[in-house]
Amino acid sequence: MRAKRTSKKEELLDATVRLVANSGAEAATIRAIAREAGVTDAAVYRHYESKDDLCWRAYNRIVEALAAEKRALVTSDTPIRAKLHEWVRLSYAYYDQNPAAIKFVLAMPLVAHRSGHPAVIGQGELFLEMIDRARRAGDIRPVAPEIALSHFVGIVLSIPRLIYEGTLPGPASRYVDEAAEAAWRALRSENYDRQADSDPRSRRPERVK
Repeated sequence: MRAKRTSKKEELLDATVRLVANSGAEAATIRAIAREAGVTDAAVYRHYESKDDLCWRAYNRIVEALAAEKRALVTSDTPIRAKLHEWVRLSYAYYDQNPAAIKFVLAMPLVAHRSGHPAVIGQGELFLEMIDRARRAGDIRPVAPEIALSHFVGIVLSIPRLIYEGTLPGPASRYVDEAAEAAWRALRSENYDRQADSDPRSRRPERVK
């Protein structure tokens, strides 16, 4: 069976991710991206308006891939503690399978994380919906969802960042339990703790099927 051919647009996105991941955002010029993809500068401009356009689309593709498996998780009746654990597991599995992608995300300028961009909105809105459901149920403390998102992202991204910097040995998946527990401690409510003994699912996170 013949393997599916990657389109030129996808090849250019792949080249952009590799260059930013390996050399930083400044090094990924149109000329360098074209050379990495084996095309001319003019060929790049036939598909994308600019380097910024390429970077945004590459960023969006990564975030959309991260969000794809989490949509069903958000609306499931799984307890919030288990949901957080599964969110971390899915994220770290993706990071381990796509190391250049997480390097790309971490190497992007801070402006890439602006809340109004569709790439950020996609996964961020999923998390906010999940947190809002848990907050209304009394399972997490009454914190603003945006603050909960900030805490969670800071905890979860710290592991790939430390691996990327060479401070922590990989893979990221070996730290799922620690990161998920740290996130849970930052968000849990006293009410949820009191209910834990009556609901075994609350005490032991399980993979969502």
